[in-house]
Amino acid sequence: MLRDVFFKSLRDQRRSLVWWSLGVAAYVAFLVPFYPTIKKSAVDLGTYLENLPEVLRTAFMGSGGDYASPLGYLNTELFSWLVPLVFIVFGVGAGARALAGDEETGTLSLLLSYPLSRRRLVLQKSAALAVALLVVATAFYVSLLIAVSAVGMEVSAGTLLEGVALGGLLGLAVGSISLTVATATGRRAMGIAVAAAVGVASYLLNTIALLSDEVRPFRVLSFFHYYGGATPLSSGVTWSAAVVFLGTMAVMLAATLVLFERRGVTV
Repeated sequence: MLRDVFFKSLRDQRRSLVWWSLGVAAYVAFLVPFYPTIKKSAVDLGTYLENLPEVLRTAFMGSGGDYASPLGYLNTELFSWLVPLVFIVFGVGAGARALAGDEETGTLSLLLSYPLSRRRLVLQKSAALAVALLVVATAFYVSLLIAVSAVGMEVSAGTLLEGVALGGLLGLAVGSISLTVATATGRRAMGIAVAAAVGVASYLLNTIALLSDEVRPFRVLSFFHYYGGATPLSSGVTWSAAVVFLGTMAVMLAATLVLFERRGVTV
């Protein structure tokens, strides 16, 4: 049963993955069909949005966003907040549970009593985290393809793929922080708190930077800057985004390996 930690970790998450996948698919199926109605009210809606406070327009639409266009609608209603929220929440929770969850339930000592190195355990748990995020991302992507095609929205499959990929990479980066902190402390709550704080601070920094010339130079410190802010479908996956997200994951993985090797875990 414990011979392959990677597959065991995925089996342990199967119910959670099913519910997360069904949840995102249901939300997409509910939201996308409203687009034809929104498009018909484009003029009135545009006037209303122009009267919103600048901070709200910037946070949910970016600069110069067109809510009535297919990309603008999907960016505002899905990709500016729901997509990053789903991937961050899922990644943070899964990362915190990966090793600290086993430690808190007393099963980590059982795992370490088998001929399984700590390095291999961390690598397989990290791989399971990445694959679990991929499952949720696939559910998001497939449901978007179906819904967009059903209502006749002119958004390419490649554009949707890049948007979902950005969300998955964002979740992987923040989830890796959760994994590292939780593993280093042996506490899931600590991993969740720190990673969630990073996610919230990153979002606020990027939003404020769009409104303030003084803060704008610090925007490069925000994950949401590389995610594309409120318009990821328009930005797409850039080299800088891939380097930052995958680089963060690599650094956190290396830190987890070192910290877990040095920690004293009773077996």
